[in-house]
Amino acid sequence: MSRCDPAGHILGSRFYADSYSTAEARQIFCDLYRYQRWLDVEAVLAEAQADLGIIPVEAAIHIRESARIDRLDLDYISRELKVTSHSLMPLLGALSAVCPEPYRRYIHFGATTQDIQDTAQSLELRDVLDLIERDLVFLADQISRLVERYNSLVTIGRTHAQHALPMTMGLKMAMWLDELMRSIERFSQLRARVLVSQLFGGVGTMDAFGHRGIELLDLFSSKLGLSAPMTAWHSARDRIAEFLNTVAIAAGSLASIADEIRSLARNEAGEMEEPFHAGKIGSSTMPHKRNPELCEQVVVLAKLIKANALTGLDGLINEHERDYRAVRLEWVALADSSMFFCGLLSLMKHILTGLVIHRDRVQANVDRAAPYICSEALMFFLGSKLGKDRAHTLIYEASMEAAERGGSFIDVLMEHPEINGMFTREQIEEPLHPERHTGLSVRIAHRVVESAARHIKEVKVNLSGKRQCPLSNSYGQCLVGA
Repeated sequence: MSRCDPAGHILGSRFYADSYSTAEARQIFCDLYRYQRWLDVEAVLAEAQADLGIIPVEAAIHIRESARIDRLDLDYISRELKVTSHSLMPLLGALSAVCPEPYRRYIHFGATTQDIQDTAQSLELRDVLDLIERDLVFLADQISRLVERYNSLVTIGRTHAQHALPMTMGLKMAMWLDELMRSIERFSQLRARVLVSQLFGGVGTMDAFGHRGIELLDLFSSKLGLSAPMTAWHSARDRIAEFLNTVAIAAGSLASIADEIRSLARNEAGEMEEPFHAGKIGSSTMPHKRNPELCEQVVVLAKLIKANALTGLDGLINEHERDYRAVRLEWVALADSSMFFCGLLSLMKHILTGLVIHRDRVQANVDRAAPYICSEALMFFLGSKLGKDRAHTLIYEASMEAAERGGSFIDVLMEHPEINGMFTREQIEEPLHPERHTGLSVRIAHRVVESAARHIKEVKVNLSGKRQCPLSNSYGQCLVGA
């Protein structure tokens, strides 16, 4: 029997993790990567303090040289975690053990545990945001191409899951793009608020740093490539709540697109279909099935992310100047939502890149529904002689009767003496051409694509200029995702 993988969380599953996340996202939250970030923050703190003369320069040099996860005794850390029940002290003990005696006293000089961990968490979020914005821009580019490709394809606009009026497929997709661009804007804006350091000591007074506290905070933040906050945020977790809820909004928007594709993939419609490859099985008992499981998984991930957004809101309520209940919630919610969202983005990239639009089915559905989806145009045509309200009543009665007894809506309408005596059948059928009644669909869609292109260009420029802080990157041989 093969060795059993003890991972209890789906994100640690050897077999199913890639359906919920990506290897690069999981690596960000690997234990070794997280510990190395803490060590990097400790090293940068020492360097900033040395620059200001708070500690000897030699101490900062030796702390930096020692602050490598591959130099530390991981077994010692594991044992001490059980003994101390403290999340950082065992790591600091392992760091002290490899740092020369004259200098180890300057490790973690004046900081509190949450200073280090919150700052490192901001670095994690920066890495996550880089992945998120990269993939959102990719999706925006892909949807823009879809809009242009299908901008003149007439389709049925639906409201309340029923046929409504004609529109173009391009306009439907332009609405996707417009909503996505708002999420891209939200992520761009939240960087300044969320990516901040933490260095205020036990209760936020900076007392251990003396009169150099603000100066040290600014230098420490600059070295890390983070913003310096005005006050301690040990118990003020609105930044984390904002991040989690921004992720939830974006996930929900993308899940709505996936669900639209799933809905239009129904056999009754057959207008869209997620990518399919030979060998993909829809059912163990029904061999014919082509299930939209990628789209369904996007919705699953969006719901999981939404649940974590609520956890972020719970984390807003803390007591006094420090309360670890929120932090412990965040360690789960931030990691899970970040990894789930990166998995969702990966799925959407695959779905939209390989999205199939069945033009023949779209056209057949439009042709079949033409008399009904052109009812607004017909109403205005009849209303020119009968008045709009009377035309609405006649069309309503005829369409309801046709629906009840079957047969042609036009046949029923022509039986009415008020219609038969005033209009010929040819005149009635004249407005019933859906392609004439798509309004400004093409123009609106083109407008969205042009606006998105300008914004995407700006985001790409900003992303190309971000990378980042020259930390050690000595993360050891992390095997997450291997």
